[in-house]
Amino acid sequence: MNRNLITNTVRFLGLLILQIFLFDQINFMGFINPMVYLLFIVLYPIENKRWDVMIISFVLGIILDTFQDTGGAHAAACLTLAFTRPLWLRLVYGESYKMKNIKVLQSPFDRLLLLLVFCIVVHHIVFFSLVIFNGSQILYTLKLTLSIGAATLVVNTILLALFKPRVKS
Repeated sequence: MNRNLITNTVRFLGLLILQIFLFDQINFMGFINPMVYLLFIVLYPIENKRWDVMIISFVLGIILDTFQDTGGAHAAACLTLAFTRPLWLRLVYGESYKMKNIKVLQSPFDRLLLLLVFCIVVHHIVFFSLVIFNGSQILYTLKLTLSIGAATLVVNTILLALFKPRVKS
């Protein structure tokens, strides 16, 4: 079996289990649940086909919708993130992305953090817009996007700091 396939399968299942059984139960301040499953979409290998990441992201979103009863909001937000991911990669990595010679997890931490911020903002805006789905609640949607997005960024940064391979100098 391909090592890349095993790594992605373990990452998919690990982040999914962490999200469902740990981070969905937190409810910090009554409404803040960090979303760690976004790391799977962000860290998915660039050299794989674009349709692969979109299909896997959709499956990830559907599974989360099943457990959280969000009616397709996770699937739509994950699919939107997977669709716009090449744009964010091109914006953050520039020419390296076009040449397909980068590994996201092995890139410098500041670039990885910038990519994570872009991906979290896109995902959360789509997700909370679909969950609330009320034009008069725009400020509440932005509040949720910013507060849960900040918590997601902090938790994902901690997870990346723990599991990111060290660069030997």
